[in-house]
Amino acid sequence: MDAWRKHHRLFISLLVAAAPLICLANSARAIPVFSRKYKTSCSTCHYAFPQLNAFGKAFRNNGYRYPGGDDNFRKDEPVSLGSEAYKQVFPHAIWPSDLPSTSPLAVHAMGQYQMKFHQPDSAATGDFQFPSDVKVFYAGTLGESFSFFGEVEVEQAEDGVETGFPFRLEWNQRRAVNVAVGSIALDPTPGDRNLIPSGNNITGLTSRNGWVVEGEEPGLELWGAGNGPGGKGGWKYLMGVVNGQGGLIGRGKDVFARVTYKISGLGEIGGTEGQASQTSAFYRDNGVTIGGFVSSGREGADLFADREKLTTYAGTLDAWYRNAILSVAVAGMNSRITGTPNRKSLVWYTQGQYVVYPWLIGLARFESTHEDTEDGEDPQTMLIPAVVAMVRANVKATLEYRRPISNYSTRKTDEEGMVAKLDFAL
Repeated sequence: MDAWRKHHRLFISLLVAAAPLICLANSARAIPVFSRKYKTSCSTCHYAFPQLNAFGKAFRNNGYRYPGGDDNFRKDEPVSLGSEAYKQVFPHAIWPSDLPSTSPLAVHAMGQYQMKFHQPDSAATGDFQFPSDVKVFYAGTLGESFSFFGEVEVEQAEDGVETGFPFRLEWNQRRAVNVAVGSIALDPTPGDRNLIPSGNNITGLTSRNGWVVEGEEPGLELWGAGNGPGGKGGWKYLMGVVNGQGGLIGRGKDVFARVTYKISGLGEIGGTEGQASQTSAFYRDNGVTIGGFVSSGREGADLFADREKLTTYAGTLDAWYRNAILSVAVAGMNSRITGTPNRKSLVWYTQGQYVVYPWLIGLARFESTHEDTEDGEDPQTMLIPAVVAMVRANVKATLEYRRPISNYSTRKTDEEGMVAKLDFAL
């Protein structure tokens, strides 16, 4: 009990100390790439960044263009790369295109304080990381048919600093048929990227040779989307081939496919001017999306390791109703290595979100992870409640608490704790 009171006093002290940081963050302006291009708020496309709302998904499914006609909403004048008349004399001229006239760059910086409970007296209970991550994004459209999205990442890790530079170029000739080349993310979960610091247990599921479900890999992807009956809901598919996380020592390539269908709600590719989510209820979309995912490949840990044959599959449900979102995802992984018993993994989570105010969101996630369903052990479970505050449209403060449920007495020292995080984008 005394230890619990001690942690409460420390937590309250941290909130008081963080107040000046939040006040300083209030002066930030929401001017990421597409906000500048369309002179609109981040909340037009984001439920709370980086999670997209319904209009943001339609914007993405139109190749980073406004549904219903990009020319009617774009506020900048692009730099022309050739006259429209060149189309009439092609192939005796280069097909005309354009470049963004505003900067295609945006910056996302994150800092956090992580506090672990039940640590021995010789171990630190808290750790400041400011910044913990810095990302420079570059994104935009090139003429009528091409779009691009890339980033340069610098992230603090336990063994030093990690860097990355994923990049994706798309040919968006038709909404139902798009081709992407570059960094491809194999993410089977519903919605978008996580709203809180802790990634969910499905995207973190790792094979025996180190393959991770949500790892970005160089490859080629075919994808498309369309509205359902009456312009509501709709479908989306994607399929592709990637190098595999075995790198140069991998044999062959990995293949994957994902299909989703949305019942009711805003159309997957939008359609009319009134669908731009300009109201304060930008977070609402009364619809249900169901989906399925499968991937298959062979991964190698190093030159001397036997290759691991992997099959991963997942089913998802994402239900939005008024201020609430319920997400459920279940995934399995079959791992086969010659000379060793097969390993089957089963993971699932259910997560609820509720918008108390447009700037204040409550969230709770329950996870179950069973890395080997044949080992005779019970799955490991975790409860993660969190609060998300949009201090401004481009400034987010998050507080989450992680509490192991199964085997609590043996896991609490390593896994129980709290994370306070501040995200800033411009």
